[in-house]
Amino acid sequence: VNANGSYSNNNTKQEYSNGLSINSSGVASNGLNSGLVLNWTIFDGLKMFATHNKLKELQTMGELNAKVEIENAISKIMLAYYDIVKQQQLIKATNEAIRLNEERLKIAQKRFDIGSASKLDMLQAKVDLNSQRSNLLKQKMTVDNLKITLNQLISAKVDNQFTVNDTIVISYKPGYDELKGTVTKNNNSLLLSQRNIEVANYTSKEINAIRLPQVGVNANYNFARTKNQIGFVLLNQNLGFNTGFTASWMLFNGLKNRTAYKNAQLQQYIAKVQYEQAQNTVEASVLKAWYNLQAANEVLKLEEENIGVARENVMVAMERFKLGNGTSVEVMTAQKSIEDANGRLITARFDAKAAEIELMRLNGALVK
Repeated sequence: VNANGSYSNNNTKQEYSNGLSINSSGVASNGLNSGLVLNWTIFDGLKMFATHNKLKELQTMGELNAKVEIENAISKIMLAYYDIVKQQQLIKATNEAIRLNEERLKIAQKRFDIGSASKLDMLQAKVDLNSQRSNLLKQKMTVDNLKITLNQLISAKVDNQFTVNDTIVISYKPGYDELKGTVTKNNNSLLLSQRNIEVANYTSKEINAIRLPQVGVNANYNFARTKNQIGFVLLNQNLGFNTGFTASWMLFNGLKNRTAYKNAQLQQYIAKVQYEQAQNTVEASVLKAWYNLQAANEVLKLEEENIGVARENVMVAMERFKLGNGTSVEVMTAQKSIEDANGRLITARFDAKAAEIELMRLNGALVK
């Protein structure tokens, strides 16, 4: 829609071939133009469709990029959370070691009091007990620091206090054949790389469309009015409709279109190579993560069996020490065994959970 108006005031002098002459000052004239205009491209080499599809792919890429970032953030948060669970389990294991050392100290004290053992056993028990108490303080400090880190990751106040579950459950156990069939469809980084191929493809179509003719139609409905105080035409007014079409075809522009098209085809090739590389990387990462999860589950199963044996061993050693049939060295060895077994079991649980989280991330199971 357009409109414009004008007004003028002039001194006019006109001489005509038939002898007529006009000489006047302060001559006013005014004009008014308005209209409705429509221009519509009906064919642009199908570029409009290529552009539309390209923008849809870019929108999908934006969503996939967001999912990748969310997945990475959730993975970090989950690992930070389960690290706190791990450290709290280590606190429980340290408390168990403290109770065993307190029991050992009591026995060593009684044996020393009745003269059946030297003071050396009692002193060594005290040293070991204080060492475990020191470990407990350090372990609690580690938990406090990890909670601060988790608060940072979830954008909470750094001094926010919270509790976590004291168990780690491994529930994601897909088969490798199942993973091979789903990872290509579910891995967001791989899907992002696929979309990049489509964007390059539509860019090539956009450039190729420039080689084809451009056709458009136009229509307008105008009103024009001009009024003069002097002259042959004192009033000129038009009101009407007109229509037409345009067609153009770029035949030569210094081979710029050809160069741009070749560059677009090169980008298509690069995008395909990058996808193949990404697919190979993802498949290798999935296989590693699956192997890690299987191995971690086997280690966890073994350590869960081993912890029972270690507890029975330390109870037997403690009872023998209480009855005077065993030595403090036997008790210390048994205590060291259960401490190591507890540490390995807790680490195995965390490692299994970390492998599970990584496998879920790679298979697009963290964010739906």
